[in-house]
Amino acid sequence: MSFCQTVKGELCRKTLKKECCQQAFLYAVLRLSRSFLWDGTIVTTENRGAAQKIARDLAGVCGAFVSISADYRYVKDHPLVYTVFIEDTEEKEELARRFSLQNEGIASSFLAKECCVQAFLKGAFLAFGQVTDPEKEYHLEMGAPGDVCAGEMCRLLEKAGFFFKISNRKRFPILYLKDSEQIADFLTYLGAAKAAMQIMDIKVLKTVRNQLNRQVNCETANLKKTTFAAADQMRCIRYLEAHGGLSALGKELETLARLRLENEDASLRELAAMLDPPVSYSAVNRRLKKIIEMAVQKGAKLR
Repeated sequence: MSFCQTVKGELCRKTLKKECCQQAFLYAVLRLSRSFLWDGTIVTTENRGAAQKIARDLAGVCGAFVSISADYRYVKDHPLVYTVFIEDTEEKEELARRFSLQNEGIASSFLAKECCVQAFLKGAFLAFGQVTDPEKEYHLEMGAPGDVCAGEMCRLLEKAGFFFKISNRKRFPILYLKDSEQIADFLTYLGAAKAAMQIMDIKVLKTVRNQLNRQVNCETANLKKTTFAAADQMRCIRYLEAHGGLSALGKELETLARLRLENEDASLRELAAMLDPPVSYSAVNRRLKKIIEMAVQKGAKLR
């Protein structure tokens, strides 16, 4: 089962007890439908539970005779889609009058209370929304039948604290969120708290994973840098040894040069501790740079 199906399943299990909320829920489903006024098709969805809930609520609250058809669709992992529709023309017209569907915008009379706004948005998402698996990306969207409706939905969502953006897909507006925290908060607001917690858990795991990757990459880069530096030092010391010997370097540099030849993999701090008396990391670094400069002056070539 996909993450979106899990979210909608969680929402379907939550019942709306107030009549005003039931009306607002059904109003969202009918108002946002692109085809109900034309052919009686309310929604086509891959979620069986959502289709059954919409049909059940329409029958229970409005007394409408609602049908559901299941059709095979040859898309990987989604063999069935469910279409909720009303065949009877008179019933369709009665619902259109009851829910003021002739108006292009969203009727405020169905959204008088905060609980009704919440129920309306729940209906909008359940019927016409999608949310992507947070393991892949953060994306939640809801469809709208036209620009007027989309704009009013955006303003309604802003009042509730959610800042959706609008784009167009196949001539129809889509309201969407990309922010993980906004998506989690919105799902919590709708009643899918478990799914919201799953998003935040995945975000934490992603953050830890990214931090570990950055740390490993940083350590790898430092190791490469250290390895290349040690290779340059060895190359230069061997060049000086072959062209006049190391005694010309002076006692301090000669001692360090021979110590490096004997300990090719040692770090600068380890070399500093091996010297007698021990010196600082920066002192070893300066002396090795001096050795490299002298070798380059004599004709040694670095990487």
